[in-house]
Amino acid sequence: MTILAIILLIAIGIALLILEILVLPGLIAGIIGGVFILAGVLITYSNYGSEAGHITAILSAVISSATVIYFLRSKSWQRFGLNSKLEGKTNEVDKLPVAEGDYGITISALRPMGTIMVGNIRIEAQTKGEMIAENTQVKIIRVLPNKVLVEAV
Repeated sequence: MTILAIILLIAIGIALLILEILVLPGLIAGIIGGVFILAGVLITYSNYGSEAGHITAILSAVISSATVIYFLRSKSWQRFGLNSKLEGKTNEVDKLPVAEGDYGITISALRPMGTIMVGNIRIEAQTKGEMIAENTQVKIIRVLPNKVLVEAV
């Protein structure tokens, strides 16, 4: 086998390793790339002797490592990633003007969670496990950061 074929095997192996790391999940491309690199090194050992095999193995490891490091640092792979941010918030009930002991009415059935209306404010509410029908008056028994606990009056 010619030197060009060995270089091509190793180059294809390195390319598959880069694809595995940056694009393709699942280890298949990485394993095939590793097999290509190993095949190139083993063919060099068998055709050109141990000195050429050692040089090929060392150069393959150095070039593979340098290529992976270059592609990870160049940030060229970021165009494949998700760059948007989530700007939403959870319900911050503890900052609303409601307190323990306030009364409200259920807008939806609480099974055990649902929506209540306290004054003109819609709030996510939860019972202690019981079901409360729609349009039932409830009393707030505890205010948590993202919901309130209620019981039927």
